[in-house]
Amino acid sequence: LNRALTTTAEPAALAPTAPGLRSADFIVAVVNSEPVTNNEVRARIQRVMETMKAQGAKQLPAMEELSREVLERLIVEKAQIQTAKETGIKVDDFAIDQAIQNLAQQSGLSPEAMRREVAQRGQTEASFREDIRNQLLMQRLQSREVDGRVKVTEHDIDQYMDDQRR
Repeated sequence: LNRALTTTAEPAALAPTAPGLRSADFIVAVVNSEPVTNNEVRARIQRVMETMKAQGAKQLPAMEELSREVLERLIVEKAQIQTAKETGIKVDDFAIDQAIQNLAQQSGLSPEAMRREVAQRGQTEASFREDIRNQLLMQRLQSREVDGRVKVTEHDIDQYMDDQRR
């Protein structure tokens, strides 16, 4: 994660276009030679806004602020996904199927109903699966990083257990 990240556009240029208008896609940032496009940012902004509305948010953040935060998040995600892939972390189709099944169950839906909901949001099943794959890659990378740094000794466990008994 200690790599150069280059941005090539101002966040103000990321605001969604007016309804009915189509804008040309362009690169707004480059993460280790992988582009982040304006369309990716706009699509993520749309999903964030829909999620916030569904959760009952009374006030949405200013578009410029939201655009900047979404762009920053996409840059971090791309860097993490690249690092995960470079270090040999993989996510197979079975793990994705299990994650979708778990998400559906947590939402009180069948996997088929979840697929319909994803389609209603305008996302293809392939892009939904890719999102799940990327989330799992990032989780595995973060777990590997944390597991590699956290050292719990027998003394730590004994001390914790003693504290719990008091």
